[in-house]
Amino acid sequence: MIFQEPMTSLNPVYSIGDQIVEAVTLHQQVGRRRAYEIAEEALHAVGIADPHRRLFEYPHQMSGGMRQRVAFMRTLVTRHQLLLLDEPFGALDAQTRLDMQRWLLDVWRESGRTVLFITHDVDESIFLSDRILVMSPRPGRIVADLANTLARPREIDILTDPTFVELKSQILRLLHGGER
Repeated sequence: MIFQEPMTSLNPVYSIGDQIVEAVTLHQQVGRRRAYEIAEEALHAVGIADPHRRLFEYPHQMSGGMRQRVAFMRTLVTRHQLLLLDEPFGALDAQTRLDMQRWLLDVWRESGRTVLFITHDVDESIFLSDRILVMSPRPGRIVADLANTLARPREIDILTDPTFVELKSQILRLLHGGER
């Protein structure tokens, strides 16, 4: 599971490397040395510069986007088939958010993992999902189960595709008490 705010899942008194290595050794049959190699490879895979040095840094020494990437990698190295992502990109700037969305699509394409993605961003839900569950305000209930038929792989230009725009309109109407 990955939360919106990575500092809620990263321990401030342990190095980034120790936190990823712990996840690796708990879920893979590898020694500590190999676990550090996997951790370094994981940081490199999400675009963190100088991953070897970063292994020995602490969460407060990284930007919010870097901490979120570390939280992702710590989750991915467990090799679980289900990822639960609760607003993981909400606190990121627009460029980092887009980079992370593209990276998540790559992870999904390469691993075939199931991703349950919770978001309040309608565009993000359409860009990332094959199926969208629209929920009501409190108490939260599913008011619609929509199939997203947009072709994969998806790139940013899909945001202006007529099918994208129509699906977005439908979701917005549902969110604002329109059609059910």
